[in-house]
Amino acid sequence: MNKKKVKIISILLAIAIIIFGGVYVADLFLGYDAPEIKTISDSNIKNTKDIKLTAHRGFSGVAPENTIAAFEKAAEFNFFAAECDVHLTKDGVWVIYHDDNIFRLTNGYKNIADATYDELQEYVIDNGVNVEKYPNQKIPTLEEFLVVCKDMNIVPQIEIKNGSKEKLQEILKLLDKYELRENSIIISFNIEALKTIRKLDKNIEIWYLVEEITDTEINECVNNNFALAFNHKKNSGDIIKTANDKKIKLCAWTVDDLEKIEQLYNMGVKYITTNSVIY
Repeated sequence: MNKKKVKIISILLAIAIIIFGGVYVADLFLGYDAPEIKTISDSNIKNTKDIKLTAHRGFSGVAPENTIAAFEKAAEFNFFAAECDVHLTKDGVWVIYHDDNIFRLTNGYKNIADATYDELQEYVIDNGVNVEKYPNQKIPTLEEFLVVCKDMNIVPQIEIKNGSKEKLQEILKLLDKYELRENSIIISFNIEALKTIRKLDKNIEIWYLVEEITDTEINECVNNNFALAFNHKKNSGDIIKTANDKKIKLCAWTVDDLEKIEQLYNMGVKYITTNSVIY
């Protein structure tokens, strides 16, 4: 490759970094814009009761993601389930946050795995959708999330981000404490974590998260009694049909477009994770 081509490619990469990095930095310092809220009854789906809507990181379209406020709003808007992301702290507490480091949404900078629970409680959520309406929100524990699910009658959908295999059983014990194990969903990109959970419980509902569906993922779901939760932007109708023909429960994330939900529904996908679509 000649020097001119290398220079052009370098310039294009730099522009891309500035554009996308600028958007990210804007989110950090200017806050998150609330998305347009859409109603699934405005779609062409005749029986919308067939669709099970999960609130992505709680109802993150109206409250800061992964906060108690977002989970309560998910229940208030009658979502089927509220999704959350869990990490294990340095001192062994399951807490809810999406990223490994807390800086994106809080006034602090800590890697969750290197911090104690008490250390994390020193910070507040100061970014996210409508954050000004929900002051003094802290990083919640998994147990606090389950209390909301129990009290407000919404299905907990727990994405395992980080944590040792030895601690996974504690998640099941917490579900038992609030009598939620039979009405909960465990999800993860980490298939080994999911297999560990499956060994501990043959019946609990488990969704295997994938970017793209391949025959390998389909076989894993069939062999381990997993549902398959996939990125709707990266999978065609053919592979979705192949998975559906195998009688695998299908779930699509994260879908905020009514027309796309209709398309997925017509392909046999009845479980949708969304930021902004309500019943």
